[in-house]
Amino acid sequence: MERNEALIELTGWLNDVKEFHWGIALKVAVDVRKKNHQDEWETVDKTIYDVTTDQRPALDGVKQVKVKGRISGTSTFEKRDGSTGSAVKVRADVITPAGDKVNEAAVMGQWPSAKIGEAMPTDANAPF
Repeated sequence: MERNEALIELTGWLNDVKEFHWGIALKVAVDVRKKNHQDEWETVDKTIYDVTTDQRPALDGVKQVKVKGRISGTSTFEKRDGSTGSAVKVRADVITPAGDKVNEAAVMGQWPSAKIGEAMPTDANAPF
């Protein structure tokens, strides 16, 4: 029998980061866009994602993130205008900065045991 789960991949604006002893919590906003009567795309709303993870990715100065994980429910919050908003709760397996080139520091942040550096010399006797 298959396990029931809702998997998600999203790219959104990083709004808030809170650190805890168990990991971090992020608020990520994704623009909801549609074409207006002039056939131009415009942002009409935002979908908010409450993301939690036990990872500690380097997010200083990051404006957008990519998140891969599982939807774990929904929550409500009070908007700035006093109305009630809702958010999708996500338990993230992977969080990476969006738009940044992958560099050694980024790889080491996600995969601390990685061996990065000069390539090993080619072995002419290798079977592959």
